[in-house]
Amino acid sequence: MKKIAVLTDFSERSFNAAEYALSLAIRLRANILLYHSFLVPSAEPMSAQIAWPLEDYEVIKTGCEAELAQMKAKLEKKLELLPEGFHPGIESRAQDGVYDLAINEFLKDREVVLIVIANHHKGFASLILGNHTREVLDHSTLPLLVVPEHSRFQKINKIAFATDLNKADLDIIQSLSSLARPFNAEILLTHLSKPAPQDDPQVQDILTRVSNQINYPHIYYRELTETQLQEGLQDMAQAVQADLMVMVHRHKDLWSRLLGSSHSQKLASTTQLPLLIYPYPVTHLPVF
Repeated sequence: MKKIAVLTDFSERSFNAAEYALSLAIRLRANILLYHSFLVPSAEPMSAQIAWPLEDYEVIKTGCEAELAQMKAKLEKKLELLPEGFHPGIESRAQDGVYDLAINEFLKDREVVLIVIANHHKGFASLILGNHTREVLDHSTLPLLVVPEHSRFQKINKIAFATDLNKADLDIIQSLSSLARPFNAEILLTHLSKPAPQDDPQVQDILTRVSNQINYPHIYYRELTETQLQEGLQDMAQAVQADLMVMVHRHKDLWSRLLGSSHSQKLASTTQLPLLIYPYPVTHLPVF
C-alpha cells in the first residue's frame, strides 16, 4: 500500500508537518512512515579522540524510538477523533546515519510515494537552500513536500505548477493529476516568461500534448512575466490563489535564479504555502 514518509527531528514544526502528511494520507488512502535519522558520536570524525561508551548506539536509538512512539501516539489520538472512513496505518523507524542513507532506505521501499519534511525557522527560502532539503533532493528520485512551520492542511482546490514548458514536465503533470483527482482540484500550469505570448509555438505544443496525453479535465494555463515575480513566491501564490505550489529542482533554470536572489528569499520566507518539489532528472514519478 502507498506510504508517505515523514522526516522528523521531533521539533514542533516537524510534528506539524506530520499532521499535514496525515491529513493528506487520509485523502490519498496512504499509510504514514515516521522516520528519524540520528548520528552516533562514535561514527563522527573527531570521535577517535574521545572515549565514547560502547552502549552509545543502543542508548541513542532507544531514545529516538521512544520519541517516535510518542509522536505516533499523538497522531493516532487525532485519528480517533475523526469520523469513520479511511484511517492511515502509522509505522516508525529510527536509523543511524546521514540523510542520503535514509533516502536509500526509502527507495528500497517501492510503496513510498512522497517524502514530507518541515521547513526551518526562516521558511521557504531556507528550505530551497537549506542543507537537509538539498541532501534529500540530491539523493532522492522521490518528490519532496516542504511544509511551512505554521501551515495547516486544507482541501486542495488549486495546484500551481511552475513550469518552463520542458517536455519532461509532462510526466510530472501526469503525476500531479493523480494527486489532484481525489480533491477534484485544478492544476494551473504557470509559465514564467520574459514575456512570451500565449500563442507562442512552445506554449501551444505543451498544451496540445497535455490535452492529448493526460486524462484529467481540470488543467489550465497562466502566463506570468518575470517582472510579476520579482517579489518572490509570496506574490505568485497570491496571484494564482494556489493551495499548493509545485516546481522542479533544476540548478540553473530561471526559477532557481529567482529563488536564489536575496530579495526573493526574504519575501518567500513569509509564505505559508506548502511546496512540492520534484527532483531532476525525474526518474521516479509516483501515482498518488
